[in-house]
Amino acid sequence: MKNKSNAAVLAFFLGGFGIQKFYLGETVKGILSLLFFWTFIPSFVGLYDCIKLSRMSKECFEVKYNKNQNLKCATCKSKLTKINVSFWSFGVDKGACKTCFQKIRNHSKETGKYEFEDDELQKILNGVIKNRPLPKTNKNTFYVPEEETIEDFELPQDLDSIKLNSLAQITYIDSKGQKSERRITILSVSQTLNDNYIIKAYCHEKKSQRTFRLERIQQLTDIETGEIFENPNQYFIERFQDSPIGMITKIFQELESEILILTFVARADGYLRAKERAIIMNFIIDKSNSDLDKELLEDEIRRTYCESQDFRDSLKKMSYETVEYRTQILDLSTDIVNTDKNPDPMELGALELIKRDLKLKKASA
Repeated sequence: MKNKSNAAVLAFFLGGFGIQKFYLGETVKGILSLLFFWTFIPSFVGLYDCIKLSRMSKECFEVKYNKNQNLKCATCKSKLTKINVSFWSFGVDKGACKTCFQKIRNHSKETGKYEFEDDELQKILNGVIKNRPLPKTNKNTFYVPEEETIEDFELPQDLDSIKLNSLAQITYIDSKGQKSERRITILSVSQTLNDNYIIKAYCHEKKSQRTFRLERIQQLTDIETGEIFENPNQYFIERFQDSPIGMITKIFQELESEILILTFVARADGYLRAKERAIIMNFIIDKSNSDLDKELLEDEIRRTYCESQDFRDSLKKMSYETVEYRTQILDLSTDIVNTDKNPDPMELGALELIKRDLKLKKASA
């Protein structure tokens, strides 16, 4: 049984004669070192080998020189072989395959962090997908008062409400008359008993959830489309009525998880192209029993925004559906990714998460 430390010592003191090569079973290289010891080249090779062996992971040494076939990657648990074993490890007794180590290395380059706990490694390797940057708006000026008035409204559980999942910029006047300009992800809109409307949203300026009274919103801009709504009240109120947009809102509530999954995949590269919108729109039309206004439907798809946590939650809900239905969602997601000749890595990553969380190995043939 060869020892890594012994090999490094031999390389340092007797590397000029290639003794470490004989010790490691590299007989041909050892003979060449003996034949050319007078050139001092083997001495430099010995010094290089000493440094390399000292820095090499224990698992890599075991696999390459002791032919140990019982070692596994500390994260993905795949068998370590001469072909896939990484020179580096994740720490003591944490050997790695090249694929896992490269993923962690790329993550470290992005974050500047090089030490991770076991659970952190798993999260990175499991493909935790980040939210894409917020699109730029026409104004790109945001302001929230330092002493913000946080309004929290107690709403009965049985209130009529709708979920929107759309990204907007609003001009808002709070109860103290303070004006703010902020970007929000609209989570839901609820109609109160006295016909007021309360918006629950995630405020990107304050990085936390907020509630807003619809009547206090002076202007609303759809960030995804750039459309400005001078009358925000009408924009939301119509969704509670038996109107064309109300019918579309209803089907969006029924297919929320499916639409969010498909939208997240489509927007993973930062864009929502016409071909991708067409796939989502055809799916919605196929599932609807109503005659939907296609122009309004496409506008609504443009407005839909899905964050990574919503994507995860939607996958969890979808995992309880039938295999046939889960496969259909995977097929549609694959079609969306394939609309691009060179798919973005984020799109491919989202697709892999769908396969894993929906317990599907591949799309249908």
